[in-house]
Amino acid sequence: MVLWPGVVDAVAPLPVLGAGGVGRGRQVAAALALGCEGVWCGSVWLPSAQSEVTPEIKERLLAADAEDAVQTRSVTGKPCRTLRSAFTDAWERPGAPEPLPAPLQNLLWWAEGRTRVERVRAREFLTYPVGQIVGDLRAPTSVREIVRGMLDEMLGARDRLNDMLE
Repeated sequence: MVLWPGVVDAVAPLPVLGAGGVGRGRQVAAALALGCEGVWCGSVWLPSAQSEVTPEIKERLLAADAEDAVQTRSVTGKPCRTLRSAFTDAWERPGAPEPLPAPLQNLLWWAEGRTRVERVRAREFLTYPVGQIVGDLRAPTSVREIVRGMLDEMLGARDRLNDMLE
């Protein structure tokens, strides 16, 4: 939210999509109020029926809190947020090797290791890139329900602001 107005001002009149931590209607309303033309959502789609993630990862996502989205280089070789697991924890222990630089770490984990972990359903090692919005994900859903919920909450935020301004 701190960056959005500055980016909007810096690139005007180009449109800006607010991204990062957007998964609810109030966050969409905030992005629009700060000058964005729309939003880019990521993690909010993961528990949907239309998502690519395995049922085991969906279960882990739905049980996670915001603190379980840890920043690590262990998945891609570049800093990114991902779901905490025995895999990410092992890379953070004292004496652990440094992750390989991108794209080599990504090849090591995403192309090979992740496939093996998913195949044997080793839940404690399952991880997936996810933002801190993971703490708001609580139930399996559909894209339709996510969009409808965002719109309803955004309209509620508009009504609340209108009431405050009257």
